Amino acid sequence: MLQCQNLYKTFHPDNNPLNDKKALQGVNLTIHDGDFVAVIGGNGSGKTTLLNCIAGVHRPDKGSMILDGINLRDYKEHQRAKWIGRVFQDPMQGTIADISLFENLALAAKRGEKPSPFRWALSKKKKADFLALLKPLGLGLEDRLDAKIGSFSGGQRQSVTLLMATLAKPKLLLLDEHTAALDPKTARTVMELTQKIVTENHIPTLMITHNMKDAIKYGNRLIMMNAGKIIFEASGEEKQKLTVEDLVGKFAKAGDEDLPDAMILG
Repeated sequence: MLQCQNLYKTFHPDNNPLNDKKALQGVNLTIHDGDFVAVIGGNGSGKTTLLNCIAGVHRPDKGSMILDGINLRDYKEHQRAKWIGRVFQDPMQGTIADISLFENLALAAKRGEKPSPFRWALSKKKKADFLALLKPLGLGLEDRLDAKIGSFSGGQRQSVTLLMATLAKPKLLLLDEHTAALDPKTARTVMELTQKIVTENHIPTLMITHNMKDAIKYGNRLIMMNAGKIIFEASGEEKQKLTVEDLVGKFAKAGDEDLPDAMILG
């Protein structure tokens, strides 16, 4: 479980208080085990800053972040990586292009473990385990274990990144618009895979999305951010009944009417 309490973050682009950017203004958020939370908001709403504070990219000015009893503020970004999986918008960010799918997965499986000789991870048993993991996905990746990741399509690479981020069963998964760079058909495939992995493994997940339709369809909770605050939240049956028009109306009520077309049209 993740508990974020009273999070504040202000950026000073030129050390002039008149130009302060109040990115987070007292955010309170609890993510329970098994929660899949979609986060929506316009540009500058604070959603990416929230993820970056949790991941350790930024340090909040004020507030606490407790993950299964661990005070995240005591750890730097690379230290948090043993508990937190993350998938970025760019499919190229989460994998190593010059080594094989097998080697990428082997590295991901060692997340959080003490260093050991790399050759030990490349066993026949491990390869068989990865084959069994990949085959049910229906993406044909089981036939490309020895192929270099750099030869994969964007959708294949993002699917691999998602697998790598969840292979060692993280305490928390952060998805930062992870389908935004994909074509609509591939994005649907990756979202279905996301739902499958998160649901079957009960991984607490926080997903930023630019797509309101996806925010409504996937996950069990939805939060809307504006001006560094959470202004709306829905879960369960209430979330399932939402429409894009409902969400646009709530944005308009909050004064954020200049929404990107991609958020509305999907």
